[in-house]
Amino acid sequence: MDSESTAKSTTTYPSSSTTGRGPSSAIDSSQATSATFRGDPMRRAVHTDRAPPPLPFFSQAIVCNGMVYCSGQIGTSPVTKQLVDGGVGDRTAQALHNLFAVLEAAGSSLRNVVECNVFLTDMTNFAAMNRVYDTFFEHPKPSRTCVAVKELPMKTDVEIKCIAHL
Repeated sequence: MDSESTAKSTTTYPSSSTTGRGPSSAIDSSQATSATFRGDPMRRAVHTDRAPPPLPFFSQAIVCNGMVYCSGQIGTSPVTKQLVDGGVGDRTAQALHNLFAVLEAAGSSLRNVVECNVFLTDMTNFAAMNRVYDTFFEHPKPSRTCVAVKELPMKTDVEIKCIAHL
């Protein structure tokens, strides 16, 4: 793969569910758009105004071969474009709401998440993040990795990315 296509296919972070817990509002499909990559019908970008806009270096998600690869989301309000106030639990919930919106725009949901990756700047926040994270997913829970990182965008304390099927 050349460096240009590698950069365009890079995925980062994921999600939430329609289980009656977590996000409560349905996504209006008129607010979602998608575009194919260079005419490739097997790979399309997902965009929704119901989640914060991505930087120009990546997409909110890519749908390819029946899977949705969501970029990482932080606890940013899609309305204010600012981190939500409160603690790591509040930002975990917002990150998962953002992922929920992206998954819905892609035609999927948190119920279809098969893997999550969580990034924390301080592992002392692990329990607080888990308390909120647990309310968004039914059994069986998706596979998951949680790692500590030195720093995250906008100086937040949590970022989440995921992979789901359609």
